[in-house]
Amino acid sequence: MSSHPGEDNLEPEQLDDPEAGWTWFFSLASIILLVITVVAVTVIFYFFRDLEVEKKVIDQPAFQLSELRTEQEAQLDGYARYQVIPIGGTEEDAEDYIRIPIDRAMEIVNAEARSPRTSALDEQDGGESIVLRESAAGKEDVRQ
Repeated sequence: MSSHPGEDNLEPEQLDDPEAGWTWFFSLASIILLVITVVAVTVIFYFFRDLEVEKKVIDQPAFQLSELRTEQEAQLDGYARYQVIPIGGTEEDAEDYIRIPIDRAMEIVNAEARSPRTSALDEQDGGESIVLRESAAGKEDVRQ
């Protein structure tokens, strides 16, 4: 060891390169740890993405479907008049129909089923027809 200026005062231990085995071990361990981290983050990302899609898109009731359902239920509970045009027909050929609430229709069917008359007697009497008329309490059907 010289004490001359400009000479390096390095000890022989500091000039040695690190061992190749430890360098390879730490390099491979770091690469494996990096791959595991990337795969774990990817799995977590897609898991939470699927949860959000299910929560925000799939589980939400369709607005148009709920509107249609409400409209159909309103039609079932009220009286209405409508026309049906036969296939290949014109508006002059349209047939008029009256829609009555389901509860009232069930009452009519039950009353007809309980009546002692047979269908042959109905044909002889000309049958009964149901007419929709307006009253002070609202629309009601009346047998004629």
